Amino acid sequence: MSDTPQGTLRDYLRVLRNSRVLVAVVTLLVATIAAGFSLSEETRYVASARVSFQEENRSNAVAGLAAVSTQTAAQLAEAGAATMFSTDVLRRVRRRLQTRQSVAELRGLLATSVDAGALVTVQAEASDNKFAAALANEVASSAVTVQKNEVRTRYARTAERVERQYEQLRQQDRSRSNRDFALASLLDRITTLRTLSTSATPARLAEAAAVPSSPASPKPLRSTVFGGLIGFLLGCGLAFVRDSLDRRLRDSHEIQQELDLPVIGSVRVEALGNAAYVANGLGPMSDQDIESFRILRANLEFLDVDNPMRSILVTSPLPEEGKSTVAASLAAANAAAGKRTLLVECDLRRPVFGERLSVRSDPGLSDYLSGQASPEDIVQVVALSEGLDRNAANGAEPIPSVAGQLVVIAAGSQSLHPAELIGSRRFRSFLDDVTKAYDTIVIDSAPLLFVADTLELVPLVDAVLICIRADQTTRDQARAVKTALERLPGRTTAIVVTGLKPGRESDYGYYSYAYTSER
Repeated sequence: MSDTPQGTLRDYLRVLRNSRVLVAVVTLLVATIAAGFSLSEETRYVASARVSFQEENRSNAVAGLAAVSTQTAAQLAEAGAATMFSTDVLRRVRRRLQTRQSVAELRGLLATSVDAGALVTVQAEASDNKFAAALANEVASSAVTVQKNEVRTRYARTAERVERQYEQLRQQDRSRSNRDFALASLLDRITTLRTLSTSATPARLAEAAAVPSSPASPKPLRSTVFGGLIGFLLGCGLAFVRDSLDRRLRDSHEIQQELDLPVIGSVRVEALGNAAYVANGLGPMSDQDIESFRILRANLEFLDVDNPMRSILVTSPLPEEGKSTVAASLAAANAAAGKRTLLVECDLRRPVFGERLSVRSDPGLSDYLSGQASPEDIVQVVALSEGLDRNAANGAEPIPSVAGQLVVIAAGSQSLHPAELIGSRRFRSFLDDVTKAYDTIVIDSAPLLFVADTLELVPLVDAVLICIRADQTTRDQARAVKTALERLPGRTTAIVVTGLKPGRESDYGYYSYAYTSER
């Protein structure tokens, strides 16, 4: 992504699209691992029973006992839930189920929760569905029984204490009326307490557990879906981390944003190393690629309509970024459009036009600048062809259809001082002469960051085209180009994105005048 503080939705989608294989692999891997773990798990069943706990305060008041502080239904339920894990309850469960599991083991199979209605739900988990239901029901039943026995025992003990008070009062020497009234009151309390000691119900089973028909775990489908979701999020995270660490420029949006220059053309990776309209050993360039250079030529004309550009310099940050392909094909597209066009190879260090355009490598520009050749010796003409004429008469062999002629000056013999030749007065005079003789001069120069030759050329031309190769040129290299150009006299400058891979053309598309006019 770009180094701007905030990325756009386009940036995020680009990252995901470029890393779609990584995201898919991570998603599939995590989903597969989740499914494997799920299938390897032991089958477990969960059964649930529900218990209701009631307050004793009202019964205590009726019995004439000291009233305890009133508790809410939720507080009663929380206290009752804790009772289900008590040792007394679990010992009773263990005995009634006749299981060999210890109290601690049984406790590990249980879980409780309190719902909105203040009912306590006890969940039992086991590998056998019938045992899970029996355990849940027995825990709930035992909790009710233990709670009931504790409360009734407390009422019975209180009744015994009141009975002793009754006997003591009956033996005291008091007036008959007062003693009889007190004895009657105590006798009523004893009766109430005895009743509560046999009928008090502080808890009851609200809902019994049913035998579960399907296991609670494992659930391979659910685990796979959740695993896939986690894998997708993890893959997206890795994609963004990788993108943040990758310094390469990926698409025209990033390139334009980094250099703050208009993008006026794009070149597919299949076209690199070839030349439009030229018959050579590489085979003809496809119609789609030739069309991209026609678009580049048209966009270049609209780049500055008030000041027609006669001399155009084509360069790149580093070698192998497609500058020679763009220079040769742009010149050929101009010549095919009927313009007198001269293509000059000023990359004296790594010349390629001799092979690509099927012309002599020398004598050339270096020979002329060193005084070893005349203009007539270095000028060569290349016949341009739009392809084979399919409309030839029956039985006749198709022949190439002529699209015009392109005048080429190759780099020439190897020189030990190419920068001095390019920066010489003789070269300035040469450029002035050819600019008057031709409609358009296209210059293929050395890489801008590689040698100093191009820096000598920029002040001498009308426009500069910078070739930036997608997925190869880095942000640092692009910034270095921008810094280098800012130190030179201002020239109309634009970008050509090269090296587009299959499936990425949609990122670039057709660049209209409205887009290329962004400055």
